[in-house]
Amino acid sequence: MDRETLKREIKGWTLTILAVLAFRTVLYEAVYIPSGSMIPTLQIGDYVVVEKWAYGLRLPFTPSAQFSWSSPKRGEIVVFLAPPGNPRDDDLIKRVVGVAGDTVEIKDGALWLNGKPVEHRRLAGPCTYDERPEGGSWREGSCAPFEEKLDGHVYQGYCTPNVPCMDVAPQTVPPGHVWLAGDHRDHSADSRVFGPVPVGRVKGRAWVALVSWGPSGPRWNRLFHGVKH
Repeated sequence: MDRETLKREIKGWTLTILAVLAFRTVLYEAVYIPSGSMIPTLQIGDYVVVEKWAYGLRLPFTPSAQFSWSSPKRGEIVVFLAPPGNPRDDDLIKRVVGVAGDTVEIKDGALWLNGKPVEHRRLAGPCTYDERPEGGSWREGSCAPFEEKLDGHVYQGYCTPNVPCMDVAPQTVPPGHVWLAGDHRDHSADSRVFGPVPVGRVKGRAWVALVSWGPSGPRWNRLFHGVKH
C-alpha cells in the first residue's frame, strides 16, 4: 500500500469513527433495562433507543446539558444521569409525572397533581409478569394493574397486590427540575427516594425498544416495539 492510499484509508476510518461518535453523542443511544421499575411499559432485558436530541445537547462525560431547546413534558419517559450519591451510577429511566411548579403527591399508588387526582383506575383480571433480581434468576411476579391518564398520555402501571403502594407526601417541583416515577410504582427508586431531578441531567426521551431478551430468549413481539409515552 502506497503512502497516498494509506492516507486515504486513515482519513476514511477517522471520519467514520467521528461520525459514529457524533451519532451516539448527539442523536441516538441504546440503553439496557436491567430492572423492573418501568414494567409493564418497559421490560427487563429491553434495549431502548433514546432520542438524545429531544431536549438539548450534552458533550460526552459532562453532568449537564450545554444547550437546551426543550424541556421534558408530563407523561414522557426519559433517560437521565443518576443523581449524585445514588447507589447506581449508570443511566436511569423513569416517567415524568411533574414539572416545575407542580405539587406532586402519591396516595396508594395513585398520582395527584396540584391537589387534584390524576385519572386513575384499577384494572381487573389476573396479572403476572417476568422479573429477575440483578444477577439472579427469572421468576414470576404478581401484580395489581392500573391505568393512568396524564396530559393525554394513557399508560398502565403495576402495584403489588395487598401491599401499600409507596405513598409520598406533597412535594413541590422547583424551577428547572422534573419529578420522576416508575410505572412499577412500588418497585422503583425514583423521585420519592432522590427527589426532583435537574432538567440538565436528562439525556433524552425513550423512543423504541430495539430488541429484548426474556426468560426464554428473544422476545420477538418487542422487536422495534415503540415506547408508549
